[in-house]
Amino acid sequence: MNRLDEAVQFFRGERSFHRLFCEMKKKYESLGRIGGTISVASFSMEEKDAIASFFGKEMSRVSLAAFEQQLTNTRFAGISLIELLEHYFGEPLVTKKEQQIEAEREKEAYFTRLMHTYRAQRDWLIAVEKQRFVQLAYQQTPQTLEVALSAVCRALEQLPSTYTRLPVFAQKVTNDPHAFDLHTLSGKLLLSALQFYADTEYDLSSVEDVNELLQSYRLLREDVLNFVTCAGVMAEIEKDRHPVFAAACETNTALNVPLREVMPLARAYPSIGNTVFVVENAGVFSTLLDTNVPLISTNGQLNLATMWLLDLLVQEGVTLYYSGDFDPEGLKMAQRLVERYGQSVRLWHYNRADYLATKPTVPLSDERLAKLQSVTLRDLQPVKQEMLRRKKAGYQEALVEALRREVEGDVDFS
Repeated sequence: MNRLDEAVQFFRGERSFHRLFCEMKKKYESLGRIGGTISVASFSMEEKDAIASFFGKEMSRVSLAAFEQQLTNTRFAGISLIELLEHYFGEPLVTKKEQQIEAEREKEAYFTRLMHTYRAQRDWLIAVEKQRFVQLAYQQTPQTLEVALSAVCRALEQLPSTYTRLPVFAQKVTNDPHAFDLHTLSGKLLLSALQFYADTEYDLSSVEDVNELLQSYRLLREDVLNFVTCAGVMAEIEKDRHPVFAAACETNTALNVPLREVMPLARAYPSIGNTVFVVENAGVFSTLLDTNVPLISTNGQLNLATMWLLDLLVQEGVTLYYSGDFDPEGLKMAQRLVERYGQSVRLWHYNRADYLATKPTVPLSDERLAKLQSVTLRDLQPVKQEMLRRKKAGYQEALVEALRREVEGDVDFS
């Protein structure tokens, strides 16, 4: 047995040294050299006694250089501390810097391999590697990330030419209908990829924008529960009146029309006039329904079915009159409608005086008020500033009688 083996056997036999050896290993890996000191204040009395015996005096701190020097005063003279630590732990000492370099090399090889396999998606793979959620996924389970990235790359090669439900598409690509559920890693990566190649910038924190993004690639997240509420709207399929829409117009019946049924429509237009009133809340919609005017309710959000029907109406030259709640979400919805449909939209009872007329009393949290920062539409600034000052929300139900009287009266909405 050589002296190095004897030294390892000795210190392994003296278990009181183990904690010190662990700390010296950490210190070397951190500094990349034999240096620094280790406090023994938290060590046990037995461990402190062993260290004192080794040095011949009590120690409050142990210098790595001093420990190596003390080895020369024992029968283990000539053995370096690095040699001793490597043999004690049975593995080479690798500094933090060396570990980082090796980790970066492995990561580069990982993504290079993917880029070689999926050459057509190389640009996206380069971009997505920098995203924080991808970096975290790589650190946690590189194998799981690779499976997800591969699934998305295959999905990009198989994007549908006709409208397809997302679970059906996922089943085709991965044999798992839930593979691209949007809360999963694969689902998030799919959105990232579609956004990367899209011509329009979408807000992936917005449900409506996510649905629009998917729809732009002929992928439908939900086509039955995603519906639009309307009344007094006529629709056509292949130049023939849609029998359900026609019957509803004749009887002034409200319809909840799923996206599945909206998609095949060729045209949509008001049953009377050239104006459609768009309101945010179902209660207001129901009250106005008795006036027999063309109506649409967003039910609090601009889902895909609603936007699809509004698109068809605007294509016919229809003017949309929008009335909504006086809260950050309502203002953002109003802005979004104007941004999407331009001069085809009129804000209806949606100014500062109308806000005050609702007698706003519901407090708005700082988090909700922060959403107003993205409201930049000029016509909404007076309302926005008043809302920021009062920090309270008002709701369109307070104006419903004024809205009803107006549509029943002689007001010219042309």
